[in-house]
Amino acid sequence: MLDVCLPGYRRKERTHNWCISAGDRSYPRIPRDTHNKRHNPDIQIGHVRSLVRFFDIRECAESQLPQLRC
Repeated sequence: MLDVCLPGYRRKERTHNWCISAGDRSYPRIPRDTHNKRHNPDIQIGHVRSLVRFFDIRECAESQLPQLRC
């Protein structure tokens, strides 16, 4: 989704999360399973919705991920 909706984005792996950057904005709250405590490898939809709002890419994101549609 990010390849299509946020071209040129960068992601940086940190200890507990991913930091997604585009232009001069950074979204540092995409969790990663660093300690294998969570057995659900998928990113929760609430984190994706928050990222979509932060970068204002709603229309494109909804076309890529139908589960974002309300």
